[in-house]
Amino acid sequence: MFDEEIFNNCIKQYKEGFKSRFIGEKYKWEAIHCFKNNWDINAENFYQMIDAATKGAGNLLVTTHTYPRKMILFYSECEPESVRAMFINLFDENKDINERVMRFQSDAQELCDKYSPGKQHFQNGMVISVYLWLNNPDKYCVFRYNILKEAAIYLKNDFIPKRGDYTRNIPGNMELVENIRKIIIGDDELVNLFHATRDEKCYADPYLLTLAHDVEVYISKIASEKNKSEIEEVSDVIMHTEPEEVETECVIYSKEKFLEQVYMDSENYELLKEVLLRKKNLILQGPPGVGKTFTAKRLAYSIMGCVDENRVECIQFHQSYSYEDFVMGYKPSGDSFKLEPGVFYEFCKKASGDVGRPYFFIIDEINRGNMSKIFGELLMLIEADYRGKELKLAYDKRPFSVPENIYLIGMMNTADRSLAMIDYALRRRFSFFTMEPGFDSRGFRKHQNVLNNETFDTLIEKIKGLNMDISQDASLGGGFCIGHSYFCCQAVMTDEYMQSVVEYDILPMLEEYWFDEHTKLQKWQNILRGVFVD
Repeated sequence: MFDEEIFNNCIKQYKEGFKSRFIGEKYKWEAIHCFKNNWDINAENFYQMIDAATKGAGNLLVTTHTYPRKMILFYSECEPESVRAMFINLFDENKDINERVMRFQSDAQELCDKYSPGKQHFQNGMVISVYLWLNNPDKYCVFRYNILKEAAIYLKNDFIPKRGDYTRNIPGNMELVENIRKIIIGDDELVNLFHATRDEKCYADPYLLTLAHDVEVYISKIASEKNKSEIEEVSDVIMHTEPEEVETECVIYSKEKFLEQVYMDSENYELLKEVLLRKKNLILQGPPGVGKTFTAKRLAYSIMGCVDENRVECIQFHQSYSYEDFVMGYKPSGDSFKLEPGVFYEFCKKASGDVGRPYFFIIDEINRGNMSKIFGELLMLIEADYRGKELKLAYDKRPFSVPENIYLIGMMNTADRSLAMIDYALRRRFSFFTMEPGFDSRGFRKHQNVLNNETFDTLIEKIKGLNMDISQDASLGGGFCIGHSYFCCQAVMTDEYMQSVVEYDILPMLEEYWFDEHTKLQKWQNILRGVFVD
């Protein structure tokens, strides 16, 4: 249960602004109405039916984009009977709720492996809670981790969620919302306000469960504003007492700026951002010259909303990089040794004092380091589910945790054959996003148009043909293609510059790729050099 005095103050504010708030929130009740008017589990065309039934829930079946709905529709088109069976099982009230949720995710993963290998199915606990709510809004409500956590803490609720623990979080959310419902159902003023404001396109909500969830959302916003205010007060104190520590105003950075600078389409940007925010640990992998490091920093800027170097740390791994460099170790100090913190330890401490904002730790050449040696016990702590949990460090024996607001981005060159296969420990803890040459992206085509150089256009077409040849080579593949960044750093593209890129960057790579295939090497030497022959 929660503190009813705090709750009563919240509900008073909620009622005062109810009519204006309901305008922006009525889509929830409209989504249920749409679902109930269209849902038919036995529909002959299951894909069309689920498309129509979930159309009104677009704002809910999203993360930072519409992938959850897109993916379930995609699988419904590929294998409708399998998805139909998934929903039959999910909506079977004779089975345990946790069992149903886990089974739905497991089945979604099988379809993902079959029809979209290497991608995500996005059918997480929050999304599944939306399906349950749409089907039975008198029993279920939507679950969002941040909303539950903020509302629960603010109300001093008995249950506080832990990230990733869906088996406890979803029932915990249902219990909190049910306790809210028990109170508001006796509030005649609020009940009358609701029924007077909704229209015929809105679900009647006879048990007021969705209304109770809306109250939960409202309370989470009160909590969020309070936290923001407290952070600003602390910042204000710092500003007046330690002016030398005040950050200068940073330059605004948006998604549009990212797409202007990074040759990637909007859909891939949204996917990249979603994967990082969900997993917290991401590796950008790809061939040389696709702009992995460039992209990593600008992805961080776009999420922060500004260019703030104080919240971004960049390092590079190598074979000699150690735990002592990264976490903590003894370093020479005069005639003895002194225990000193490593770069990641210090970055974590900085981020832990600024919990309201994201921090980004970027690691170039991440697969060149010995991950087990460098991370040590932190290999567990960097996992999303273990963020905020403490372990004692090897050297000082003090408890330490990796803050939830830290995001790790690593870069990996897929064309470096001198490296062994990547450590399983690394692969399990990071999501992998493959970057490809962006010659066909809208941004690169705009770059070409600005240059307006026929020789450059010809060279790019040859490079695209070369990449196709590399991709189809059984001993190479797409991970060895030539990236676009070789051709992006000049405002004016002269023949001399292009020739130097070909002779001293691209051809030496091809010599390594095809050291035992002289005919193929000679072919592409002639093609690329021929671009500059009149």
